[in-house]
Amino acid sequence: MEKEKTMKKKIVSLLTAAIVTASLIVGCGNTAQDSTGGETASASETDAAGETAPAESESEGWGDAQKVTFACWYDEDDMVPIIAAINEKLGGEYVVEYTYIARNDYNNVLGTQLAAGEGPDIVADGTNFPARIKAGNVKEITGAAYLKGINEAGFALCKDGDKIYGIPSYGWFSGVWYNKDIFEQNKVAVPTTFDELVAACDALSANGVQPMGFGLADGDTGVHSLLGYIENNFYEASEEGKSFDEEFAKGLKTMDGTLNQYVKEWSVLVEKGYINDTMVGISNEQALSDFIAGKTAIFNGGPWQYSNLQDAGMNFGMIPNLGSSTENQYLNGGPAVNFGINVNTKNESGAEKLMEALASVEVQQAFVDANVGGFSYKEGVKVDIPDEYEAVKDILENGNVACCWDRWSVNMPSQSLFDEAVSQMQGLAAGSITPDDFVKALDAKAESIRYE
Repeated sequence: MEKEKTMKKKIVSLLTAAIVTASLIVGCGNTAQDSTGGETASASETDAAGETAPAESESEGWGDAQKVTFACWYDEDDMVPIIAAINEKLGGEYVVEYTYIARNDYNNVLGTQLAAGEGPDIVADGTNFPARIKAGNVKEITGAAYLKGINEAGFALCKDGDKIYGIPSYGWFSGVWYNKDIFEQNKVAVPTTFDELVAACDALSANGVQPMGFGLADGDTGVHSLLGYIENNFYEASEEGKSFDEEFAKGLKTMDGTLNQYVKEWSVLVEKGYINDTMVGISNEQALSDFIAGKTAIFNGGPWQYSNLQDAGMNFGMIPNLGSSTENQYLNGGPAVNFGINVNTKNESGAEKLMEALASVEVQQAFVDANVGGFSYKEGVKVDIPDEYEAVKDILENGNVACCWDRWSVNMPSQSLFDEAVSQMQGLAAGSITPDDFVKALDAKAESIRYE
């Protein structure tokens, strides 16, 4: 785990510098974010799943410039200012042709293209980027001049040993939104530990307030809540936890017999009914709407919902997914979408130019401005930390941002295991499986997808 320790030290340096050069961001967006830090399609976008179309007007007005292509799951409207910044950096020699693909279809579409020796000039991916490296889909770029100024932590999903294959767009983190007015009206203290969170839910429920709102039909927030608890109580709080994920990824250790007790401890939220089978039929979008409407006091999510909450006129704040201690608390998070050059590109010169543009301060700034919540790994990117993040400000400044599924990626396509956790979470919330069943199911999935 020496690499992981180094990464965290680098994040500390980056985020401490952010208070001077401001690298924490809030932007705009109306979509939900998935486990990779990328935005998922909204309900209307998902209806068109499988259909792809270039974003309008991205390449208009650039004359005879050569097209260079990339695709991602970010909504076309959100990409407009980013594409504009990219095209400005390309200077007229090349122009971007961007294709939107619904997040639920993205891995299948991109994987099929790459397996056929095709695909866009630039490969974009999140947690599965290490899988693209393992498959030989992306070109090594170690030593490229445009890597200068990118913090080492940003390469967490883009490196294989000492070799670099990609660059990050921005960093993401998730936590727990709470309605300040509801807490104050019910005289409930804002929790700082998991036990205090349970007690707060007890008090709210006793006053007729639904404490939590989870959209488990299509959201991964239940898994974020559970793994956030385990991150704080096991991964960062014990010696075994610091080395477990790498050993688990290699098949040397199992979740069963290691994480059972932590899943059982967290499951008190299920036992008390604060997370329940009704939520299995609720979308994350509906859960967010209920939170905004004041029907629930707590909503697990991230800064990508910041503008939704602010526009609704809410009095809100964020706390982390909590463990048993207030010491050395962590937020789930890490690099979001990463970019690399398709080894089968027919436009290598254009791809190199686009990578140079994507790594520039101007485009990295555009990414953090257009994507709600996160921090930049690029020196010189500037944004402010809003007041609503006061309870997590120290955590961010300390660089305590990590997630186990990024660490799993050293020896498996970890998004696949995360997706299995989301599926099993529905059974856990519905009471159809036990905590022991949950970890055993993840062990079985991991066994089937390890690289070696």
